[in-house]
Amino acid sequence: MSNRNDIIDGMFATTSNHGLVYTEELGWIDLGHAQGNDARILKRKLEQEFFPKYSREYNDWYFPVSYHQEMAKRTKILGRELRFHTGVNTAIMVRSCLTPSLKARAALTLMYGTAKRFEAWQDSILFNWYTDSGFSVEDLVSDLVGFYRVFGTGPDPLWLAKPVSYTTAVQIWDAYDPIGKFKNTKFSPYLFPTKSPFKYGEPIKKTLPGWLSYITPLEEQHYSRIIYNSFNNKPTGNFFDNPTRLNHELYGSISTPGTINYADSPFERPLYFLLNPHSPQVAW
Repeated sequence: MSNRNDIIDGMFATTSNHGLVYTEELGWIDLGHAQGNDARILKRKLEQEFFPKYSREYNDWYFPVSYHQEMAKRTKILGRELRFHTGVNTAIMVRSCLTPSLKARAALTLMYGTAKRFEAWQDSILFNWYTDSGFSVEDLVSDLVGFYRVFGTGPDPLWLAKPVSYTTAVQIWDAYDPIGKFKNTKFSPYLFPTKSPFKYGEPIKKTLPGWLSYITPLEEQHYSRIIYNSFNNKPTGNFFDNPTRLNHELYGSISTPGTINYADSPFERPLYFLLNPHSPQVAW
């Protein structure tokens, strides 16, 4: 959940790991989301192709990939610090030896679906009384910026987005505070006025610029043979009635400081409990 204290000057946008900046081309950007750390781990998994298995059903090799987005809350119980996590994990099987461009499209497909499911989870009645972060205007577009900073081939999109000064960003915030009340369910920017008067009407929704839309998610007809849901560590195209629906599982977990980081594992989060386990539509 972004707040006014998070705002920093746009001149530090490409070098800061945290903070909130306003940009002329993409609106508000959460620099935490825009670091692309999750995309960087995902790219490494796609490049390493660990634990491939031959599928007789599809007559090809596939390897497991999982990707998650989560939120965490720290607390102390009996003097011991604990972190409670909840989020969305998506486990799929990806065909081996894809071209880099197809791997990028598969990664974007995975990120798109997981990010939207996670924002919807944050925006549910369980959390929206506490935080307005679910589908906050800056979240999805910031995720996309982070993705392109890892998978893209052009200049840093944060630089291309034209960040504004701290003074201008604060004036925009104060005119529309809080920005979390503006919900954005798509990967596209909402732009606010950058010149006085700062408050007039609603923010304007814009299409993505070309430098942030040249990688596209897989189209439905291209899912087949490229990505499948994972079941028993095998690719399956009939997990759901809709063969292009990915299995986004809600999970919860508890960790303590110093807990082993499983982020580099192809299975991503081996220790968690599912909140909505799914079952295949057909029996084997």
